[in-house]
Amino acid sequence: MKKILIAFLSLSLILLASCSTVEKSDASIISISGTSTVYMSPDMASFTVSAEAVKDTTDEARNAVDGIITEAVKVLEQKYGVSAEDIRTNYLSLSPEYTYVDNQRVLTGQRGYQSIDVTLGDIDIIGAIVEDLSKINGISISSITLDKEDKTEEISQARSLAVRNALEKAATYAEALGRELGAVVSISDESTPSYYASPLRLEAASFAPSADGANYKTTFYSYDLSVSDSISMVVEMK
Repeated sequence: MKKILIAFLSLSLILLASCSTVEKSDASIISISGTSTVYMSPDMASFTVSAEAVKDTTDEARNAVDGIITEAVKVLEQKYGVSAEDIRTNYLSLSPEYTYVDNQRVLTGQRGYQSIDVTLGDIDIIGAIVEDLSKINGISISSITLDKEDKTEEISQARSLAVRNALEKAATYAEALGRELGAVVSISDESTPSYYASPLRLEAASFAPSADGANYKTTFYSYDLSVSDSISMVVEMK
């Protein structure tokens, strides 16, 4: 009986010591998150050029949109030096066009649609390109978006700032508790860097000459881009 009692007391002491250690360990760490945003200037742009037409036959519809796009590509390559590698076919479709007469569907022609994606290494010529392309009847210009080709430096800076942000938060909490920061226990990368760039949508029709016949230059307003990152961190307190 005495041996059983001694064993029970020993087990109780071990459990109490274990609980005390867990509480002390939990009270000696801070779990915190850090975020950051780094801004950068764009050095490239992309946009979509599209054409749409309804003709009597499928072949006529195809030829109509192909002619519009071919004319646009000619302007891009010959006047602005855009390389063929930076012009890619995005979408091509040919479909019947219907209307309803007395609740009956009636074939009225064939619709053709074609679009290309264009990438520019010079954002200063966007306004001039829009002006020239808008002279082509039946064309649309949309989804003009600025970007930066190499974001390696900004990504690295965003990650460093996210770590610094987490450490600054941890130091504030430790100071409020009358403690000091110890070693960093762990860092978890919570997400891949995210990018933000406000796209600007333009339609060629909006650049038609004004009622007074004046010719206005197309003004393109640039903007900053940003890259954001976030991490979670566990830090010891002394």
